[in-house]
Amino acid sequence: MISSHKVAKKNILFSIIAIIMFAFFYKVPIIGDDVYNWQHRYMFNTLSKDATYVVNQYSNWSSRTVVNFFMYIFSTHNIVWFALITALLFYVLLLSLSKIFNTKNDIYMDVCLCLLVLIIPFPYFSTAGWIATTTTYLWPIIAAVYATTFLFSKHTHWYQYILPSIAIIYATNNEQIMIVMLIIYVTTIAINFTKYSFQSNSKYSYLQLILIILNFIYFLASPGNAVRSKLETAKWFPEFAKLSPVNKVDIGFMTTGEHVLFGNTLVVLLLVCLLFWVNVFIQKRGLVFCTPLIILIITSFLFDIFIFTGHLHRLFMFPKLGLLKDFTVFTSIQFILYVVFTILIIFMYFYGQNKYLYIEMIALFIGALLSRIALGFSPTNYVSATRTFAVLSISILIMCIPLIKKILANKQKISLIASLFIFATLNMTIFFFAIKALNFGKYLPLWLSIW
Repeated sequence: MISSHKVAKKNILFSIIAIIMFAFFYKVPIIGDDVYNWQHRYMFNTLSKDATYVVNQYSNWSSRTVVNFFMYIFSTHNIVWFALITALLFYVLLLSLSKIFNTKNDIYMDVCLCLLVLIIPFPYFSTAGWIATTTTYLWPIIAAVYATTFLFSKHTHWYQYILPSIAIIYATNNEQIMIVMLIIYVTTIAINFTKYSFQSNSKYSYLQLILIILNFIYFLASPGNAVRSKLETAKWFPEFAKLSPVNKVDIGFMTTGEHVLFGNTLVVLLLVCLLFWVNVFIQKRGLVFCTPLIILIITSFLFDIFIFTGHLHRLFMFPKLGLLKDFTVFTSIQFILYVVFTILIIFMYFYGQNKYLYIEMIALFIGALLSRIALGFSPTNYVSATRTFAVLSISILIMCIPLIKKILANKQKISLIASLFIFATLNMTIFFFAIKALNFGKYLPLWLSIW
């Protein structure tokens, strides 16, 4: 039983992060789709108007009926409500992560979770407008994490299924999250039939899986998705109509790999550094476990030379139609590099592990990769920009948590918290710059030379 003293500390810590999030999101500018939504707020500024609007969209624009409902409501009212709900959801996120990963209620673990949340790549949620992107990507991601916590509840009454079921419906109305959750729940159910000792809430997992599948059917049956795809293809990517499924997978994989290795992303750097820390300094494994960190340092160094000087341009030429449509020595090297890097991450992370939590982490990682690669089947793959990496990035942050637990167990609390604090400070500084619309975008690019 958790003591009242520990509960108080946990609540104070998580409340501080929620307050910080409120302060930042209250100051985000109204840009992009937020401007359009505000200018046309008369169309969906009441619950009934909003419901009618998003239901009509199902047949002519999008199957994101649930997520768009919340987007329009919060886009057409005072931003204080948007900031307040965002802050509350961050509090829920921290409680959920703590419930899953901090079963011993270690205060140091809760501190690390708070710092980890501050490393979320927040500029991703500005690409279609801060409110529009946050409500359709970040909020559903948090809802998905919240719903997942109930897998670990040993005793759940029927009425306790209501809120997480609503959360799973909302979360999986975003197609990328739907892919991840489908793989996680199938994996969880499979674990229950193996020798692994995983005391999951079986009835809950079956119910949630049914809801996820229904959302998948709802997505596939939407006429609006086909209508939108046709319109977006003509507007943004005319060549897309002639591409085969293999070409689209190629585009999805190559753009994902490029962003991971050449995007100057703190999330990827953190995961690689923690893997290096655990395998080399704690478990005393061979130098082969330095390879991902070396690869990331070299690619980042070469890419920054290109950004600052314009040299090495040929190394970073990305074919818009994918590797198979424009096969060169450099693109083939890129492909091999992405495959090797991914395999090394999986190998280092799961080397010697056989517990169910690590199997769940495999499912999370694979699901997140597939959810991003699936964007190759969208004609808006390029114009959607970094928000399409939100699911993968936050999944990578969650993968960092078991590594953090290992480091804490090795009595390296101060060094770890100091390291996470540096990452969090740098990331929140970037968040501040993004809110102030300072021009740092060229240092954190997504696509290099496709246009």
